[in-house]
Amino acid sequence: MTLTPGRTALLATTLLIVVTGALAIADVSPSTPWRHLYLAPVVLIAVRFGVAGGLLAALGTALAFGPFVLREIEGHGPTRAAAEGVLTLVVLAVSGAVVGSLAAGARRQRERYETLRAAQRALAEPAPLGRVAARLAALLTRRLGVDAAGLVLDEGHVVAGADTLDPHSLAAHVLARRRAVFVADTATDVRARRAVVVPLTSGRETIGVLAVERLGDVSRAERHALIGLGAAIGLALDNARLAARQRRFAEELEEKVEVATARLAVMDRLKSDFVALASHELRTPLTALQGFSELLATRRFAPDEVRRLADIMRGEIERLGRIVSDFLDLARLERGLPPALRRAVVDPAPLIAAAVELFRRTRTTHRVELDMDGALPHVDADSDALDRVLKNLIGNALKYSPPGSCVRVRARAAHGVVTVDVEDEGPGIPAEERARVFEPYYRVRDAAALGPGTGLGLSVVKSLVEAHGGSVRADAAPGAGTRMTVTLPAVP
Repeated sequence: MTLTPGRTALLATTLLIVVTGALAIADVSPSTPWRHLYLAPVVLIAVRFGVAGGLLAALGTALAFGPFVLREIEGHGPTRAAAEGVLTLVVLAVSGAVVGSLAAGARRQRERYETLRAAQRALAEPAPLGRVAARLAALLTRRLGVDAAGLVLDEGHVVAGADTLDPHSLAAHVLARRRAVFVADTATDVRARRAVVVPLTSGRETIGVLAVERLGDVSRAERHALIGLGAAIGLALDNARLAARQRRFAEELEEKVEVATARLAVMDRLKSDFVALASHELRTPLTALQGFSELLATRRFAPDEVRRLADIMRGEIERLGRIVSDFLDLARLERGLPPALRRAVVDPAPLIAAAVELFRRTRTTHRVELDMDGALPHVDADSDALDRVLKNLIGNALKYSPPGSCVRVRARAAHGVVTVDVEDEGPGIPAEERARVFEPYYRVRDAAALGPGTGLGLSVVKSLVEAHGGSVRADAAPGAGTRMTVTLPAVP
């Protein structure tokens, strides 16, 4: 059962009456060992009410035990028993003061500990720094028994208890000097209003200040306690900031892991789709080659017809070679290796013209136009890799353009680079997907309905162009469609 102040006083009074009555009935000498029972009510009151209560209880025991001592002195003079009685009165007074002082100190320490625990709980709750400062200021005002408390955190960026931080204020001074300041009278009230401003420190860093005001005295012990409390709150606040930062990093990491996991799932699905598409892509030229070779082996054809079939077979073989080359380049890319290049100084104009002419002869369902601004500067490139880049881009443009439309190839030189544009009149690529079309296996939504593909061509194009020190990008073509732009550095 918890002793309330009223119950404690009643119990002490009862003990005092019982002990005094027992000693009076027994008619004992002041030197009797039973006199030490007077310590019980004195200690009880001192523990509950502090120094003032202990001294008051000692006074009460002196009034109760004093007659026994005076009777001894009057009857027998200054005897040893009388001396022991006087000593008992002194011991009671000293015990009341000492025990009361220790109890008050312990109570203050407990209050500080509870205040610090409450501050730590307040700091542990996730909230913006401004809300944390306001919450701490309200808590400290209530816990410290002051009229007002203010907090300045994070080098003046967050203030609780004021709109802004005055650079000439005590808080700014303490924040800069890292020393506590005590003001005996702020001159803001009729009565003397004390102010104490202490730094909130964590290690060698000052992360804020705590300012309190009170009408009435602020003792030296309270000021020292505030300094210690400021250091403890500063450390707790720093730990709370670190914990909040850790929570934020954990949340960001969790989001990134979720994004990466989702992307891996998409990549896995795309790879599964790729296996099916690759099988189809390889089967198509192989089926054509097998069929035409059987025709040539079993029938007689006119020379012109043989040449026509041979041209078809050569186109299918080139297509098959491009697919296999894409597979090999992708394997190197996934191992982190650059494409294998045999670079030399070449003239890009004949390569561009040859690639356009090939598609003009083999794709009669579309128009392929070439616009070349005169002679082009030479480039340091692998001619075979550059040919693959051009055929891949032109082939993609033809695949995704409706029959009867035009694919335009423009080549020009400017500012030390050679730029090649391939424009089609297809449905175009959504703006949010233009950067992703160069990722392995990625295909634009609804692209499968326009034509089969492995999703490797543009990723291989990007790797080959960047291996030459150039760049490739996708843009919207004027009117409709897509424009692929390849830029390669020219040889000085």
